[in-house]
Amino acid sequence: MNEFGIKKISIDNWTQPDSIMSIFVRTDQHGQTRQSTEFDWIQAILKPEMGDAVPADVQSLFEVARGSMTYGYFFYPLFTLAAEQLFRVAETAIALKCNELNAPKSVRTYHMRIAWLLECGAIDRKLERHWESARKLRNSASHPSKQTILTPGDALSILSLTAENITALFNDNE
Repeated sequence: MNEFGIKKISIDNWTQPDSIMSIFVRTDQHGQTRQSTEFDWIQAILKPEMGDAVPADVQSLFEVARGSMTYGYFFYPLFTLAAEQLFRVAETAIALKCNELNAPKSVRTYHMRIAWLLECGAIDRKLERHWESARKLRNSASHPSKQTILTPGDALSILSLTAENITALFNDNE
């Protein structure tokens, strides 16, 4: 660790697990704990998937964010950067859905697009809070005043929710 509280990448350590990863454990069905391995993390990160109806452009952006997250095991801040990218992937999905449904040209901000999709029923009202949270978190991530560091668990939750919500957005296409 250095003065920033994160691993400082060097020629000697760039392929080594980030030391902070040693604090994360898995608990089995019997309550026994063990240190999480790189295989535990990769399996968890690869689990969420998007439905086939999601446009290829959105799926590609999602895969880049997910791929970046896999390297968080070696450089912990990548969990956060990947999660922040997922907020932008969600914004792209919203914009594409608005285009698909021929939203008026006046509907051009993320906030307005979510509102319009809610109004026309393309977003389930039960998911409104999730979409608004993603929008606010995207704004916060895109205009930071300081470095944010998420836990891997938080990043995994964002990954799963993003995949679920985007899939739901395009499910009516099937």
